[in-house]
Amino acid sequence: MDTTPKIDSTVSSQSERFPGFMFLALFLPIAILVFLAGIYFASQRTDTRIKEILGSDSARLNHITGFLGAEVLGSLKHLRSLSAETVTKQALDSPDPEHLRLLESSFLTLARRNPQYQQVRWIDESGIEKARVMRDQGEPYAAARQDLQDKSTRYYFEAANALLPGELYISRVDLNVEHGQIEMPARPVLRIATPVENSGHKRRGIFVINIEMKHLFNLVRTPGETQLEADYLLVNQQGVILNGDIENFKSADAQEQSVDFILPDPEVRERVSASDSGSLELRDGLWTWKKLSPFATFDRLSQVFPEHLVSFDQLISDDFSLKLVAHRPASFLVDIRSEYRLLISLGVISILSVYGLSLFLYLSSRARVRHAEVEAAHAMARASSLVRMKELEERFHRLVDASSIGQLVVDSDGRIEISNLAAERMLGYERGELERLLVDTLLPASLHEKHVHYRKQYLQAPEARMMGVGRELVAVRKDGSAIPVEVGLTPYSDQGRQLILVSIIDLSHRDGVARIS
Repeated sequence: MDTTPKIDSTVSSQSERFPGFMFLALFLPIAILVFLAGIYFASQRTDTRIKEILGSDSARLNHITGFLGAEVLGSLKHLRSLSAETVTKQALDSPDPEHLRLLESSFLTLARRNPQYQQVRWIDESGIEKARVMRDQGEPYAAARQDLQDKSTRYYFEAANALLPGELYISRVDLNVEHGQIEMPARPVLRIATPVENSGHKRRGIFVINIEMKHLFNLVRTPGETQLEADYLLVNQQGVILNGDIENFKSADAQEQSVDFILPDPEVRERVSASDSGSLELRDGLWTWKKLSPFATFDRLSQVFPEHLVSFDQLISDDFSLKLVAHRPASFLVDIRSEYRLLISLGVISILSVYGLSLFLYLSSRARVRHAEVEAAHAMARASSLVRMKELEERFHRLVDASSIGQLVVDSDGRIEISNLAAERMLGYERGELERLLVDTLLPASLHEKHVHYRKQYLQAPEARMMGVGRELVAVRKDGSAIPVEVGLTPYSDQGRQLILVSIIDLSHRDGVARIS
């Protein structure tokens, strides 16, 4: 009995009685799920963006570290050269005015060749400067005797003077101090020092090079970056601000100097001090920070290039580490989130429009829905059939590859379409090299023309030819050597195409059969 009219009547009746709450019951759950998925996606993308920002800030510090490493290793070489010069030994043996002038001349030459050297000094074993070259508006000059200072209480002198000859001291990066006060305008410096001794191996204090860091810290901001994108602060282990406008100084004594590490929010200060890296989102924007200690890089570089740079027996560091703090304004986060809000809106509108249209079509015409279902079923059946065919094809390939007998699939033109591992190994070819070759090339050259004739004749009335006596041939391997083989042929059709399955057995390993060279 044909029940179609009854079904259509039922559908029509249901359409007339279809309530609005059913539409909402079908529509709202999908809308909520899509909205929640969009929020989750936006959150994940925001987290990914913050990680990218941290990576960018870390790359900036790595850039600075590379320059610091080059500066330190170059200064290391200069210190060793200075300590070994004749004028240096003469000044250390007898620090009379004449010898000191010659030493200052050597310091001046070094400073002129290295504009980043702010000071080059000899501080004797008691902490008194004996010679000092410094800069005035970029030009180096030797300080007068009355301007030489007592540095015996400075932390870098005490640390470097306690080392053995041959050891290198690297100070932390901090602000230069003159006569017990922070030099103004503030100047971030890195000090490289090494103990020196006279010809009689008597300790004569230390040589110190002050390297100005300001030009290196300018690398923190990439070319073309505007102030609105991010504000960066470089601070050392003690919280001393090393770049930008330095304010709010505390009093400094001969031992130490410090600058308030002022961040606008107590939570930011606490979080930055407590961890080496991280991020924090507040109402005023996004804060990120990253700590990097470059000392290990210097040590590694000095070991990698000993033939080009003078290596010291040991590198001594004094809390040498940097922390980069970046602040991006709230507008930065607004821009990021607005992009994801747009994606969420478009996604929600698109999905709900499609879904609502589908409901409308369903309610307006049951026949169209049934037609769509039939088409979908046919499409699924076709897809299933294609998948099945693909699985069968893959199983066939696996079966052929698993066979210990060499097997080739040859088309009607004599070209190899498929080859298994056994055939490739037997004939000395790499994976896939046999494919698209003419099968005639696997025979001796003298048989090529004759085999072409036999092959065409065989295709006129193809039949299975089993392996056995009378089917022994000679096959030519890739390297030109020949081997005796036994061949079987099995013709078959694939989608109207005539193909031949060629089975090959290597007879050279059987008793009494030798490989043909």
